[in-house]
Amino acid sequence: MESELFEKLSMIHRHFGNENQRRKLVEEAREYIEAENDEEAADVFVVAMQLYMNSVEIRKIVKAKVDRTLDRIVSGYYEVDKKILV
Repeated sequence: MESELFEKLSMIHRHFGNENQRRKLVEEAREYIEAENDEEAADVFVVAMQLYMNSVEIRKIVKAKVDRTLDRIVSGYYEVDKKILV
């Protein structure tokens, strides 16, 4: 992502604060669940990215989850799910 976007997201996060943005993420996630459209998905991403950028713990968890998913793809873990569904 562009550094300008990171700076803007940081400004928003600083203005509203971490706890408010955590609550905002829940609100945006609910709206996405109801609407399931690109705009609501973007809203979720914007707030989630703010939390990601401002939390070492969240970044560690994200890295672990991405690595785990890639390991599972390579190992064929998800191929079992496809066979069950067919």
